[in-house]
Amino acid sequence: MIDRSWQLMQVQTLLGILTLDEIDQPWFRCDFTGTQAWEDVRPVLEQWTHSLEAEEPDSPRVEQALRAVDALHLALVPTDGSEPIDDFLIHVRGTEASFRY
Repeated sequence: MIDRSWQLMQVQTLLGILTLDEIDQPWFRCDFTGTQAWEDVRPVLEQWTHSLEAEEPDSPRVEQALRAVDALHLALVPTDGSEPIDDFLIHVRGTEASFRY
């Protein structure tokens, strides 16, 4: 497999690096290394993930959590110089991340 990685960015701030572990279509499963700046946005992403994984997901709660994630203006910037990805879903659990676009 080709080594692929992405910078998780919030405008000009590097939040972390995602390094591809495997592809489980449509999800890209990655190892995640957060920066100090990650701690500022981590609660928003955790709330998003928890809202989806609830035993009985509540649609308004899921939508509210997704709006909060969208408000962060995140982008995935490929380290190979490819075009940034700004329309994606992401889940981060500790040192593991998955995203789809």
